Amino acid sequence: MDSISYYVIAFQLVPVALALANWLLSLYFAPKSNYFITDLKQLWPDSRPFLKTQWPFLAVCMLGSNLSQAHLISSGSIRPEFSFGLIIASLVSSGILPILKLFYVSYLAAPKYPGRVATIGIWSVLLYVMGDWFISTLGTLGLAFLVAPGLVILIRTCLFLPIYALEGHHPIAAFEKSWSLTAGHYWPISRYLGLPTILFGILILSPQVATVIAATGHYPMQYSLPLVAAAGAATLALSLVIAGLTYKLYERLSTAGETID
Repeated sequence: MDSISYYVIAFQLVPVALALANWLLSLYFAPKSNYFITDLKQLWPDSRPFLKTQWPFLAVCMLGSNLSQAHLISSGSIRPEFSFGLIIASLVSSGILPILKLFYVSYLAAPKYPGRVATIGIWSVLLYVMGDWFISTLGTLGLAFLVAPGLVILIRTCLFLPIYALEGHHPIAAFEKSWSLTAGHYWPISRYLGLPTILFGILILSPQVATVIAATGHYPMQYSLPLVAAAGAATLALSLVIAGLTYKLYERLSTAGETID
């Protein structure tokens, strides 16, 4: 394992560390307890029917992700050699997850927004993927280089998914409305979404960290693979949890007179 690998991982830890600091600050600037625990508890009964019917797609997505991470670990480098199988597994995983998230949020909103699931097509998925990638990249780069602008971008665009899924599949309009609805709620939203976001960042980095540890020879590779598989499953589950929480947050902020303060 070369020194570049350590520097790359250290660089990737910067957004996680900043998100943690931002969440801790939110506990001070938004001391009043919000609806995070209430909404988190309600997600399970709301999501159970969806998970019962969509578990095969979740399993395929999880398998693709774990195959990619297993190749990463076995190669002993965060810059693995080219593998056609790895490319296919990554494409399958990264292709199914956005579809699942769109269907999941549309399902949660079905009682209030009936028929939204039927409007999801290939073009709407592609637009969502491009919009989400753009926002994530912009926010992550902002966290790494500019700090405050990156945090603002991530918080102000956190409602992009539910707005896009429920209000016509228009990415620019979803971006603009998310920016509008979150105005004046920076610290309450940071507290509401902070903890699951931090955990998600840690889980995303766990395969790279496991690769570094395995490459040192101090930790057997066969023990790393199950941990990476568990982290992959947890990452997938947490991504759906965050998607569900953003829908709950959207419902509260878009309802007249409702607040999370």
